Amino acid sequence: MTESNRLTPSLLEPQSRGGDIAEGGFSFQDHVILARIPEWLAQEGFTAMVKEATGDVETKFFVPAQGFAKDLIEVKDHTLQPAEFWKEVKRFQQIDAGSPGTYRSFILIGAGASKELHPLLNGLQRVQGSQDFYDEQDAVRSNSIQDYIHLVESKGGTQQDALFLLKKVTVETDWNTAKFQGEAVFKQMLVDHLEEYGDLSGRTLDDIYNHLSTFIRKNRNRAISRKELETKLQEKIPTNQRPALRPISMYTATTPEDKPLHPGVRFDWTCFSGGETRAFAPPEQWDQLLIDLQNTRTWIENYRNNKRILLLGNRRLPTCLVIGSVFSAVRGYAIEMEYRGQIWTTNDHPTSETPAYPLTHQLLGEKGDKLVVSISIYRNILTDVQANLEKFGLSDAPLLDIQGEQPVTS
Repeated sequence: MTESNRLTPSLLEPQSRGGDIAEGGFSFQDHVILARIPEWLAQEGFTAMVKEATGDVETKFFVPAQGFAKDLIEVKDHTLQPAEFWKEVKRFQQIDAGSPGTYRSFILIGAGASKELHPLLNGLQRVQGSQDFYDEQDAVRSNSIQDYIHLVESKGGTQQDALFLLKKVTVETDWNTAKFQGEAVFKQMLVDHLEEYGDLSGRTLDDIYNHLSTFIRKNRNRAISRKELETKLQEKIPTNQRPALRPISMYTATTPEDKPLHPGVRFDWTCFSGGETRAFAPPEQWDQLLIDLQNTRTWIENYRNNKRILLLGNRRLPTCLVIGSVFSAVRGYAIEMEYRGQIWTTNDHPTSETPAYPLTHQLLGEKGDKLVVSISIYRNILTDVQANLEKFGLSDAPLLDIQGEQPVTS
């Protein structure tokens, strides 16, 4: 076995086997990890977690067009000292180098930190906390990073250590009363991140917490899926009080910087926005779009408990059609979106009070192996479509032109 194969601890190492009976340590870890479960469940891409006897906890997240990414959490039931801190940072770097692109973040949690570490950790928190505020080229951000590098070097670290810390490491050292703090944080996070559970009684919340705690302990060293956590969370809620599972949020971004906090399963569709020219992306990008959506559908059917999708963000009509074809009603999906304060859903069918929406259509051209479909809502795009047919080799293809001259209002 090569050295690179040993970057991650083995479950058969002596310290791992010894950890199985170190109940005090794992009790501390249990409470810290349980407190994070509501936040994980609030992130649409959260897929699974595994609590290892080595002290590590790994969480897996689905990322469209990329696959899966992981967070690694190391929990210490004591005050962190400098030697141990740097040892963990080096281990994180080795793990990251040994599995490029696998880990998006490393989280080190302790019951406290020694005074020697306070400048490093305070500086890390301040610089990381301001990164979303300043542009990459901003002098304040650049100066802050350089100052943090100097601080790390003064404590025996390197520039590489400093940049790795800033990019990928979070340190939490305020868990000195984990049993009570973890339980209190869990209850608060449940309400903050999953507001549908906000009306539950204190007794029910206690039951949920204890039930999840027992379940996590019994399933150490085994991947626990999101579906299982959601099921266990609801098992201790009286049947008549169980909230419906929230829809799966899908966010379609039309600019790279369009990254709101926890936007759902985020798709970067900048190339499909068309910009000011309203240009269409080339066919190969549309093919990849279809693959990304189909992979997302597979992930939903394997790892999620429901098939209701809340569509957020912006998108053009052609991408809406692709979404509808992949997440179709015949596969059991329902899609909802907010429009001017109303929620529109694909399983809301017309009634006698629904205003009629007139459509006109015409077929241009003769028979062919391919059919071009042009759909205009409010603004006629037929001329634009015809102008683009030649570059796609479709000049002689028959064209079905569908037009609606009014805005869609229901």
